[in-house]
Amino acid sequence: MSAPRPTLRSLAAKLGVSPMTVSLALRNSHEVSAKTRRRIQRLARTEGYRPDPTISKLMHHLRLRAPKRSAANICAIGQRDPPHSQWNGFIERMITGMRHRAEALGYAFSTIEIENDESRATLPRVLHSRGIDGLAILPPRRVSDFRDLVDWREFSTVAATSAVVAPVFHRVMPNHFDNMLTACQALTAAGFRRIGLAVSSDFNRRVLYRWTGGIAWHHEFGGTTAVRTFVGRQDVRIIDVDPLRKWLTREKPDAIISDINERPALSAAIAHLPARRRPQLFHMSWPDPAGEPGIDQRPEQLGSVAIEVLAGMLARGEKGVPDLPSSSMVDGRWMSGQITPPSAPDLVRP
Repeated sequence: MSAPRPTLRSLAAKLGVSPMTVSLALRNSHEVSAKTRRRIQRLARTEGYRPDPTISKLMHHLRLRAPKRSAANICAIGQRDPPHSQWNGFIERMITGMRHRAEALGYAFSTIEIENDESRATLPRVLHSRGIDGLAILPPRRVSDFRDLVDWREFSTVAATSAVVAPVFHRVMPNHFDNMLTACQALTAAGFRRIGLAVSSDFNRRVLYRWTGGIAWHHEFGGTTAVRTFVGRQDVRIIDVDPLRKWLTREKPDAIISDINERPALSAAIAHLPARRRPQLFHMSWPDPAGEPGIDQRPEQLGSVAIEVLAGMLARGEKGVPDLPSSSMVDGRWMSGQITPPSAPDLVRP
C-alpha cells in the first residue's frame, strides 16, 4: 500500500507549525522568517509534496476577492525621458495597461521612477515600506544591467522589455521580427523598393537585433532591393547626422524605417537632399507626430500581459531570478495613413 500523499497539514504536524505557516512558506512569503521557510521547503522536497491544482486555483480566487491591502502590492519601476519625448507616450500607454489589468485582478498598483543614484539607493526601503510583492520593470532609457538594483530574491519580477540584459527575468516584449516584416510588406505593397533601416546601436541591441533580422529576411525573400542597414556607433543612444548623410548618398533608400526617437536626426540628414529624392520616414513606435503610418506596438497590451504573467508568479510564490526565463511576445499592427509612393526614377537606381 502506497504512503498517503503529503499535505499542508501533515507537513505542519511534523514541523510543529500551523498549516497556514506551511502555506506561506511554500509561497516564499516574508511573513515567515527565512530560517523557517527553508526548513519547511526542505521537508516539502524530501516528502515529495505537490500542491493540489484544484485547491491552488480556489485559494488564488479567494485571495483575489479578499479586501485589498492598504499598501500597493504590485509596482512598476522605470525611467522617463525628457519632457515631450515620444518615448514617454509609449511608457504611459504601457502603465495604463498594467494598471487596468492589475486592478481587474484585484491587486493594488503603483509606480516608482528610478532616475538617479539617490532614487536607486532608497528603492529597497521604499518597496518594503509599501509592502510590494511583485515588480514589473518598464523599458529603461538604455540597455541596462539591474543586478544590483535590489535583492531580487525578495520579489516576483517580470520585465516588460528586452532591454534589461541582466538579470534575465521572464519577459514580455513586442514581436520585433514579425513587426518589422509587417512594416516591410506594407511598404512594398505601396510601391517602395529600396527600404532601409536606420537604428542606433543601443536600440539595435535592445530589440535583440530582430529588426535587422526582419528587414534582412524581407530583402532576401520579399521582392525588394537590398539596402545596407545603418547602425549607429557603439554606446550612443541617438544616431549621428553626418554618418546618416553618407549612408543616404550611398544607399539611396526610398523609405526609411526607424524608431520614433531617431526622427530629428533623420530629418536633419535628409534635409540636404532635393525634395524629389527625399525618402519617406516610417516608425516602429506609432503614433508619429508627423502623421506617417507605422507600427503600433500596442504598449497597453504589453503592460496587460506583463501583469498577467506577474500575477501567476505571485500566486505560485515564484520569486527571484528564474532558472529558465521565458518570453511572451505581443504582435504589433500596421497603422495606415497617407503614403506618397516613390515615383522619381533616380530613387530606384541601385
